[in-house]
Amino acid sequence: MSLQNTEQKLNAWLDMLIDVGGADLHIKSNGPIRARLKSEIVLLSQEKIDTETIESLVKLLTGNHYNDFLENKEFDGAYGLGESYRFRVNINMHLGGYAIAFRLIPYVIQTVEALNLPSALHKLTHLRRGLVLVTGTTGSGKSTTLASIIEEINHTYSRHIITIEDPIEFVHHDALSIVEQRELGLHTNSFSRALRAAMREDPDIIVVGEIRDFATAESILQAVNTGHLVFSTVHTLDARETVDRLIGIFPPEEQNRVRATLAATLEAVITQRLIRGISGEMIPAVEMMFKSPQIQELIRTKRDNEIPDALEKEGISFGSISFNRALFDLTLAEKITEEQAYQYASSPADLKLMFTMSTAYEEKFHPESINDAPLLKGE
Repeated sequence: MSLQNTEQKLNAWLDMLIDVGGADLHIKSNGPIRARLKSEIVLLSQEKIDTETIESLVKLLTGNHYNDFLENKEFDGAYGLGESYRFRVNINMHLGGYAIAFRLIPYVIQTVEALNLPSALHKLTHLRRGLVLVTGTTGSGKSTTLASIIEEINHTYSRHIITIEDPIEFVHHDALSIVEQRELGLHTNSFSRALRAAMREDPDIIVVGEIRDFATAESILQAVNTGHLVFSTVHTLDARETVDRLIGIFPPEEQNRVRATLAATLEAVITQRLIRGISGEMIPAVEMMFKSPQIQELIRTKRDNEIPDALEKEGISFGSISFNRALFDLTLAEKITEEQAYQYASSPADLKLMFTMSTAYEEKFHPESINDAPLLKGE
């Protein structure tokens, strides 16, 4: 099959994905075309992908990196569909042949409000130094949230922003800021090397696509220690795990130093989970840990297990919010069900107690229990 015919076929499948409102397209050898639609994998086309077609797709998508793919057996890249859509691409080899995954990345970067994210995230755009981590599982919207924050900075302040990504996902165009985007393998050979170079390029903000290894983590800490503002992502489930994971990257003899650095420079950990809400749309549940004297002390003194309780107590003073509180609020607003809240909770038992102790929740969802409650003496 010619590359031109292959491209036409691929574009048709991607158009179908967009038409049904899907987020991911999945193609594998000798299988039909499938898509992820509102968190579920669905059949998009019955057309079976034969060996010739998928090999042609691999050559089209890898281009000059085809031989590198054959050697490494994995490929990360990007693919553009017209002027409106880009896709993050991953190709891998498996028992049945090849598998290709496309993640939809709109050209238009949405605002915090359009993404239904907490307005407290706006405070991150005012920072001048420190470390901000956006975390969550694969497909939780980390890159989308981070792009929204960076784009708001781009349109609000005059900054020099350097991003280091694998691959470049959302494309930022200079507004008030200068934005330079570098892609691993295309513009640099490693995150850590690009970070060291970035610190000599007069940056105000450095965005690192993901913290994957010791070298990258060490370079990030060097950047924040020299007064830069660094944003990055981590595949973790909540703020407590994020702190533990980042410290655990380093050898034991270095961990006290890293704790001291994080206590001083970690400005925020934003963790999100996407939930298919009652209306059918994907709703973000967001835990936010903002820097405070108590959080600093907990990190410094190895009391990470107390972070969730601290987030509960610091909502008014510092704007932090735990996952359980975020899920509670979404349930009270009737955006998700109580069952979903328990399913996604960090601690279902603590969330149940939160529901049980809430008069507002009982009045809204179980008014009969309020009416039937025995009167106290004197009422």
